[in-house]
Amino acid sequence: MNKNKILMEQLETMIRKAERSLASAKRQIEEGDYDFASSRVYYAAFYAMEAILLTENMVFSKHGAVIGAFNQHFIKPGIFPKEFSKLITRIFRERHIGDYEFDLSIGEDEAKEDLEHAERIVKNITSYLTREGFIEYKLGAEEKEENL
Repeated sequence: MNKNKILMEQLETMIRKAERSLASAKRQIEEGDYDFASSRVYYAAFYAMEAILLTENMVFSKHGAVIGAFNQHFIKPGIFPKEFSKLITRIFRERHIGDYEFDLSIGEDEAKEDLEHAERIVKNITSYLTREGFIEYKLGAEEKEENL
């Protein structure tokens, strides 16, 4: 198997994992488990960011490094909107609250809004990877890339 095929399979696996995290977050929101939904929401975006960074041969062990590299290599050059930086920071903060705080919790409205943000980020990264030929992934009709 050639190197490009291996990379393509790895990227598709990472994007599928991001989508599974989104599906899990939706189920948790339906069940009223907003704290844990916030974690799945964040990880969906995180897996997608890891995938796109892999196309540049970048792999990091720390969340902050992944977010920083995504900002530097994909947001700062204008590949993705600057707003994504704020959205990622927000869902990272919410994930921290949901996972580690005992006296704070995520509300339903926050969880739903975070889910929308992560869906937007994952869809746009998936579209970019497909458009650039890194994956052969099909978005559903309702999941078309928004205009950047």
